Amino acid sequence: MAAVSKGSLSLLLEYDDEDSSDEEVPGPKVSTKRVLKNDGSGVARKNLKTSESNGRLPLPVGISSLFSSSSPAHVDDPNLHDGRVRSFPHERGNWSTYVFVPYVPSLVINSLSDVLVALMEPEVLLKRVEDLHVSVTRTVILRHHWIDPFVDSVQKSLIGFPSFSLGFGNLEVFTNEEKTRTFIGFTVDIGGDKLSRITQEMDKCLEDFKLPPFYSNPAFHLSIVWCLGDKTKEIKERMPSVELVHQQFLKAHPSEWHTEINQVDCKCGNKLYSFPLVQDV
Repeated sequence: MAAVSKGSLSLLLEYDDEDSSDEEVPGPKVSTKRVLKNDGSGVARKNLKTSESNGRLPLPVGISSLFSSSSPAHVDDPNLHDGRVRSFPHERGNWSTYVFVPYVPSLVINSLSDVLVALMEPEVLLKRVEDLHVSVTRTVILRHHWIDPFVDSVQKSLIGFPSFSLGFGNLEVFTNEEKTRTFIGFTVDIGGDKLSRITQEMDKCLEDFKLPPFYSNPAFHLSIVWCLGDKTKEIKERMPSVELVHQQFLKAHPSEWHTEINQVDCKCGNKLYSFPLVQDV
């Protein structure tokens, strides 16, 4: 449907305003008749006479609904998201946003994830993390009209930033801030200084929009499996077995635990923006 112009809106507001006109339009139950009146010049003219001077026709439903601000309330269904609960309530015009370093998993990482899922069953029901990444900002909320300037700010902050190597260390247990999800993931042993520099730049971008910075002492990590709720205690009880499996994978695949980072991504709702880093020639 074509957008209604400001001019059309103002006309409708004038139509429905108490003091907008001296000439009134009768309501549907008001009797109306045409009266011929001689103005003295010998020419009769027609006047509109009403039995109620303040009567007016109501706006048709089809028109008034165009300007209605009410809309059906959004009901979030966790069953559509593997049971996950939103950190922020859904609100029209708000976009959940975060900046991160993407990681494409190898077959070895996927195999390790599957072994961890099987190792924890049936007490803890783990699932693979489908979009592996290392976060360099919190998840924040952007208004729709902030998206373009925020993305531009992130892009400018990363101009000239070099690509770098990222190396993974131990497997540890993490939870999100709300304690609604628990993760097992790798700590970052190599490249943490580069991630810190990116985080500092992103904090400046967030500050311009009055948004919270990243954690003061961030523990950069790559989560590979997750479950609902705070299952820290249950998982930590089995961490000796997890570490044993991890050591077996390390020995069998010694070259699989580092990667080259060539871009930084920003996710705004369902929109993904990628920013390439400068690669050594």
